[in-house]
Amino acid sequence: KMERRGSWKRGWRHAFAPHTWKQHLNSKERVVALVALMCLASVVWVAVLHWRQEVGYWQQLEGLVRQERAARVQATQEALLLRDRAQEQVLHLQKDLAKVTQQRDLTTRDVQGSDRACPTCPNLPSPSPPLHCPPSASSASSTLALASDSVPLEEWRPDYKIYVYDLPAEFNSDLKRDQRRCINDQYGTEIMFHENILKHEVRTLDPLEAEFFLVPLYGECFLFRENQRAGKEALKITNKWFRRALQIVTQEHPHWNRTQGRDHVFVFAGARGPHIFQDWKKHIKKSIFLTPEGDRSLSEQFNTWKDVVIPGLENEPSFTSGSNREKYSASQRNIFAFFRGTIHNKGGASYSRGLRIKMEAQLRDKKDVVFSEQTPDCDRKCYRDSMARSVFCVCPRGWSPWTLRAYQAMMSGCIPVIIADEIEFPYENAIDWRELTIKISEVNAERTYEILKSISNETIHKKREAVDRVWRMVAWQTPTIHGDAFHSTLRELGRKRRNFKASSYVFWT
Repeated sequence: KMERRGSWKRGWRHAFAPHTWKQHLNSKERVVALVALMCLASVVWVAVLHWRQEVGYWQQLEGLVRQERAARVQATQEALLLRDRAQEQVLHLQKDLAKVTQQRDLTTRDVQGSDRACPTCPNLPSPSPPLHCPPSASSASSTLALASDSVPLEEWRPDYKIYVYDLPAEFNSDLKRDQRRCINDQYGTEIMFHENILKHEVRTLDPLEAEFFLVPLYGECFLFRENQRAGKEALKITNKWFRRALQIVTQEHPHWNRTQGRDHVFVFAGARGPHIFQDWKKHIKKSIFLTPEGDRSLSEQFNTWKDVVIPGLENEPSFTSGSNREKYSASQRNIFAFFRGTIHNKGGASYSRGLRIKMEAQLRDKKDVVFSEQTPDCDRKCYRDSMARSVFCVCPRGWSPWTLRAYQAMMSGCIPVIIADEIEFPYENAIDWRELTIKISEVNAERTYEILKSISNETIHKKREAVDRVWRMVAWQTPTIHGDAFHSTLRELGRKRRNFKASSYVFWT
């Protein structure tokens, strides 16, 4: 063994010794060989640098998530303590209220016994009717707040207007023309939403009648191009690009300062949300974001009060038309649980918090389960067909909680199984996601098969019916139809309207 090791060392020394190069190569060949070695070393160095940069970015986010989760647990414990104290106070108030009610009833009987009850209480000049008077019919009208919510989505029409800024083509249409990938990518909602608004009745050319102002920036598309061109400098270039667009909006138009951007809408179509604009907190923090990622553990990138979670873009016609869900009946769905996608990422255990690797080991031997990486023998058509034949579609988190897979599952009639603790769903005001999905905690991910097997056939049937009722709400259909993802997003956006609009730049007497 030592002799072999010595011979290897002598061989390497001989190969790279100066006299060897002089003996076998002339000076020009030696220069070419040296340059080739330097180029190879540079390529390896750049590849390692990019790999470490990407993995480091997600590991940093993972650290922030852990800190946020610890803070959230502590806040939950404090909230439970406050709730217990509040419940004690409520019990005391209920006892006091019971005493007051008893005294009121005694007083009412005395008044009625002496024939002093009023026959037409609403005509009394007093600020409120006597306790024994029945309430007027008009008081019931207060229960009809948010009347538009009672209208079925298929019949709903927007009762507000959106003004769309006419920005230079470098901020939108040029990117679509040069980066065709952006149209079909899951982040293509930034293009889809803009183009649908331009053709829809909700658009207005008069900014004075607008409730919202759309700033049509294709940020994810621009960043994708700059990643190819500039590598690690891409985010800095993207930041300057956003600032140029905002300079046009704020300096060439008067609408921004009216509310400091509170009624301005930006579409951030990727998992990083507004973080692709590094200065977003400084410039657009008060604006409305449409984003697929509602993970509030990643700092302030999502605010339930003003922002809207939207489904990612899936534009495969067999998904969006509903034809994929109609391929097989319930009895023909012979795959119990299905997942096909990335499991072993270059980020190692940081990717998916290691959940997919653990689940693969747990489900590998289950004959009625498909849980694997993408394989050459199963193309996109095979992927869609497998979903259509599945009862449950497993949707574990990746780098972030949201996944397009859940919406593909709904469009295939498959029940989504969500394994992402911090996920925020679209349209939570309109959809009770507990009725149509399964959500399993990340700590129980390895028990997924056991948990799914414990679900009764009756529950499975009810969840599938719930999926059938709302699947169109996550489908970005072309052309748009009432009830699809575009109209559902418009309806959610309408909830963000304000009757009173002002900013630190607005004054009155």
